[in-house]
Amino acid sequence: MQLRTVSYAGLKDRQALTRQWFSIQLPGKADPDLSAAQDDTLQILKSTRHKRKLQRGAHAANGFTLRLTQLDADTDALNQRLEIIARQGIPNYFGTQRFGYQGGNLGEARDYAARKALPEQRAVRSRLLSTARSYLFNRVLAARVADGRWEKAQVGDLLAFTDSRSFFPAGVDECSDPRLAILDLHPTGPQWGEGPSPAGGATAELENAIANDESALRDWLVRAGMEHERRILRLPIGRLTWHYPESDILQLEFVLPPGCFATVLVRELIDLVPVGQTDSPCVF
Repeated sequence: MQLRTVSYAGLKDRQALTRQWFSIQLPGKADPDLSAAQDDTLQILKSTRHKRKLQRGAHAANGFTLRLTQLDADTDALNQRLEIIARQGIPNYFGTQRFGYQGGNLGEARDYAARKALPEQRAVRSRLLSTARSYLFNRVLAARVADGRWEKAQVGDLLAFTDSRSFFPAGVDECSDPRLAILDLHPTGPQWGEGPSPAGGATAELENAIANDESALRDWLVRAGMEHERRILRLPIGRLTWHYPESDILQLEFVLPPGCFATVLVRELIDLVPVGQTDSPCVF
């Protein structure tokens, strides 16, 4: 079979034991013998026929089981923090891995933006454009965290449901929608592209101020033909449970929407500094 016939819904963490579906487009052909693909690093759990191939982003959620080992922490304080997170969610930052080692992806994006150029390779172009959009979003979110408005809707916000890419403007009535309190509806931040921010009021002022401060990146995204999209500012942690298998081990189990980062949850609990990344410009 050819590599182009294989597809999947999303990427998994490199350092992890992961499980996901792959699809192989073989219309009118017999089921392939995949036994030779199995080894110590790969096990095929199940195979079945389906009428459609997998598309990127087609998965509904990602489930995680994380073990934090050699833990030196006050477990009572950790438990209290986890209970708050279960009720309130966390800021929905893009994780530092989006920006590469010591923010190297952002540096590359700035270089191309300054030259008003785009990488020729499609994969590199996609990576750097995503980096630029993620950085601008994180800056907006960090500003709202700093003034305490990241989880509260305000007039002028654009609101979205957890599992939806569509959004709608918030007026006075929308800011008191009960679905905000149950973590079903959230304020959003910008994924910059063509056109001004569709937000209004103080929300638009903040987003445009940050975009103007990073005008080279903003204009680069516009020239690249990116569409203006929105991402929820607040990340609800689904089915969050935890326990301590040993006194220095915390095991977490939870579910996140697609495109959200488990490491963002971990950083809300403990001081997490990746080796060699103590001075990243992308840590907020």
